[in-house]
Amino acid sequence: MDKFLQSPLRWLLMGLLALLALGNTAVHAQSTPADDWARVQSSGRIVIGTAADYPPFEYYNSNFTLDGFDIALARALGKRLGVEVVFNDFAFGGLIDTLRLGQVDVVISALSVTPDRQQIVDFTNLYYVGEDALLVRTDFNRQVTSATDLAGLKLGVERGSTYQAWIQNNMVDTGLIAQTDLFSYDSLSGLIRDLRNGSIDAALMGTLTARITGAQFADLEVGAIHLNQQRYAIAARQGSSLIEPLNAALVAIQSDGTFAQLVSQYLQVPAADVTPSGTLGQVINQPVVETAPAAPAPCIKGMTFVADINLDDRGMTAPPVMLLNQDFIKGWRIRNTGTCDWTANYQMVYVSGNRPEAQMSGQPTPIGVTVPPGQTVDVSVVLRAPNAYGVFQGFWQLRDDTGQALGEVVWVGIQVPDPAPPPTPAPPPPAGINPNFRADNTWVNPGQCTTLRWDVDNINAVYLIDGNRQEGVGGHDARTVCPGQTWTFVLRVVDRNGANLDFPLTINVNGQPQPPSRPGPIIREFNVDRTEIRAGECVNLRWRVDDADGINLLRSGQTLIGGGGREGNRSDCPPGPGHYDYRLDAYGNGGQSQSIGINVVGSGGGGRPRDE
Repeated sequence: MDKFLQSPLRWLLMGLLALLALGNTAVHAQSTPADDWARVQSSGRIVIGTAADYPPFEYYNSNFTLDGFDIALARALGKRLGVEVVFNDFAFGGLIDTLRLGQVDVVISALSVTPDRQQIVDFTNLYYVGEDALLVRTDFNRQVTSATDLAGLKLGVERGSTYQAWIQNNMVDTGLIAQTDLFSYDSLSGLIRDLRNGSIDAALMGTLTARITGAQFADLEVGAIHLNQQRYAIAARQGSSLIEPLNAALVAIQSDGTFAQLVSQYLQVPAADVTPSGTLGQVINQPVVETAPAAPAPCIKGMTFVADINLDDRGMTAPPVMLLNQDFIKGWRIRNTGTCDWTANYQMVYVSGNRPEAQMSGQPTPIGVTVPPGQTVDVSVVLRAPNAYGVFQGFWQLRDDTGQALGEVVWVGIQVPDPAPPPTPAPPPPAGINPNFRADNTWVNPGQCTTLRWDVDNINAVYLIDGNRQEGVGGHDARTVCPGQTWTFVLRVVDRNGANLDFPLTINVNGQPQPPSRPGPIIREFNVDRTEIRAGECVNLRWRVDDADGINLLRSGQTLIGGGGREGNRSDCPPGPGHYDYRLDAYGNGGQSQSIGINVVGSGGGGRPRDE
């Protein structure tokens, strides 16, 4: 995102005076920047603005909650400061304006420090230094090492980003490309869509985001890196007293290992590769100079979500139920928290969603009336439930009459239940050995990675199975995976007796298809040679199973075989008189079980299997 805001307002004083007319619509409109830290301490919370459309830094995870490196970093800083962290999701192009309007205390959103931004806001010291990258289609045939190699191409960027400014300054203004060949987008999803369909030739973005996106789509790849350096920091109001405690908290979490852990978890690179050290990480903010402006300051555009008029999904914890293709209307109440009038041509526009169907046939909808600062307006859009089952969340933004996005992001969330859901997969085998096979996230967004982890001792070997690939791994180990679709990984543990125990773990990719379906497991044969024996005698069990990943064999809840083959036999000697139930569990694409009961009576000799 490494972003750049255009048309900076240099006169903070005039903006603050204009805010006083908004009453209580802003977080701290009537306080001075020097009061910020005292006010945050008094309230016990810090309000943070972000634009959650830029993985791995900020995004909505499969549980419909904010996630990402910046989000986790902000929570860690809040913990150090001893305050609650509250996030608000805004259109990126209006993030700096949220500070000027007093809607948030600070902004964290892969925001680069630039001289233009330092005319308007203050920054903490840097927490990340990285490079940008060129994302292209796999049929792109140019070698790119500098701006001149991009001459004549159609280039896409996120609107308001530093990439937009870099291309403008180094390519458009120098005549390498025409102004009409620079395309800006309000969301990453729109940028990727046009790159894939050929409307643009290449897209400029951060290296990590480019690599994640390239891994998600087979027709995209990273074409070049190191064209421009990005320097991320947290922004606050100019002269804000929050900068010093934030810098102290940042140093603390870098020293105690928290920062490195977050880098490893979300960015999956060594912390030393992205963390500036010493004076390289210091940001010198400009002193506030309160001089009278030569001309009246321009007004500031802002919007705040007030309430759902209907179909409240309760923060995506209870999305309203719809039928396939059901027509409905979703409405929001929003407030003009800026200092500019909204015209009737302002529009509510769909920008992205958790699944391709999340637009729900929604189209740009004008607000239809003029809305002065401080006033509310109700906006509704006409939608149609998808012709697919699942939970859908579509994000919408307000755009002004020039097409610029502003204000908070709003959404519509619904669910279309499947009347015949697939069977629940069988749980991992209840074996005596438990490797605690787990993942940092079992639900991920397209292009997002997660880390598989396990811990097991006193075994012969461990293997990680990924489709047809089997890799020998350690007993206490981890692997980072980036599945292109919902996928099941299997950890195979070989115990001291040489038996295989398989532990499956499914990573669900939100909005992506399941692997090709196959028949569920079918138990063709499961029998025992005798259903009544005397104490000390043994029974022989035999089974044959089709279309299963493996089987578990249990005697009255005790695992005899975990992860066994689909065809086999086993002799077992029950420990004493009584009734015993033998159960065969076949697992794979679903599951099937069968049980056989035997009785052990009296006393007897032997103790060896009868076929020896």
